[in-house]
Amino acid sequence: MAAPDYKELISRLPRTFGPALNDQLHQWEMLFPAEQRQLKAQMDWLAALPPAEFKTLFAAVVQVEDRMDLPKWQPGSTGLSIHDVGVMARSPLYPQWRQQVEKVFAHIDDSVQASGVNKPVPRLVFSILPSGLPKPVDPLWPEVAELGRWVQLDRPFLKVEEVLVPAVVKRKMPAGLEADETTWVIECRKCLSGEAGGVTSLSWDALEKVRREFLNRLNGISRDIKSADQTTNELKRMDIRKLLDPATGDSPRLREFLRGILLSGNGSLVFNNSFVQWAASEALRRAQPQVLFAGFGLRQKLKPFSSVVLFEDQNRSNPTPDQDDPAGSLTDAAFLAQYVYLAARRVPAYQRHTVSVFALEDLDRVLVVDPRGKQGVPQSLTAEALTAWMVAWLAGSA
Repeated sequence: MAAPDYKELISRLPRTFGPALNDQLHQWEMLFPAEQRQLKAQMDWLAALPPAEFKTLFAAVVQVEDRMDLPKWQPGSTGLSIHDVGVMARSPLYPQWRQQVEKVFAHIDDSVQASGVNKPVPRLVFSILPSGLPKPVDPLWPEVAELGRWVQLDRPFLKVEEVLVPAVVKRKMPAGLEADETTWVIECRKCLSGEAGGVTSLSWDALEKVRREFLNRLNGISRDIKSADQTTNELKRMDIRKLLDPATGDSPRLREFLRGILLSGNGSLVFNNSFVQWAASEALRRAQPQVLFAGFGLRQKLKPFSSVVLFEDQNRSNPTPDQDDPAGSLTDAAFLAQYVYLAARRVPAYQRHTVSVFALEDLDRVLVVDPRGKQGVPQSLTAEALTAWMVAWLAGSA
């Protein structure tokens, strides 16, 4: 799909919308198919809006912008620098601006969804905690459990994966789905993707070379915004193909997706489970795969005088041998697994169309949240029956 021309429309939008939209259109080929369809549907809907309704929709945003001290963007400006983001974030009106922008996009998304231009498909999101964790003392995910049901299995989930993952990956795909929209596996260790094959996969362990290179560069930043902007821009332009496995490095879309995850500044460079949670959440928002497996892992115990520094390499600053932290991993991964679930609920494509499954590999039961209600969720299933149910759901026949 060629990049559409929306210059005239963008010129009529609030000033703060232009740089981000120009950047998306400038990098059109780096957008996933779902993003391209969604952006085109949003812009086409706006372009067809009568002038009076268009003005009313953005009136509150424009009123706030008129009172803000905004950067002096040119009409064709693309993207926001750290300086631009800082200027906006420091404005006392920033919370009010953000609130109004969220209202506008909620209205646009609801209208596009109601138009039926994007056809819904049944979806499946797995959040899997690793083997080797201590047995939970308190019930896991109590808020989510109120919406779903714990299903008893005939074996630990680690053994269920051997049956379920390959079957789900080899399912018959809905018409119109592109390769980037079928199955994603994001995990700490390359385990699930090894069982499956033929999926879009990102593994924390497999990314060690590129993570270390980014950490080395970021640790050299001076304490000023100019240095941070310069280093960030260098990392955005760096050729990282040789630091990645061929499947990731040879795909421009996936390569740039990964670069964005590692440069997000939320711990994805340093903490394995943070990487899984953030990459999974961004994959749900951007690529919108029909099936996503988020495989969390065991993290290392945090080391004194290094772990408090976001971009610090623990092994470089503290030579103490690494030690697994099963108890801390259980706490972290349980919270982050729920964040993946919540991320899916914020994306219109997943709302009311997604079965969510929470699992611990050493436990012989899973928590299932079905959009049709908990009444239809069986109380117990064999591995084969669970697999058949998941595949039937994805085919629209469950």
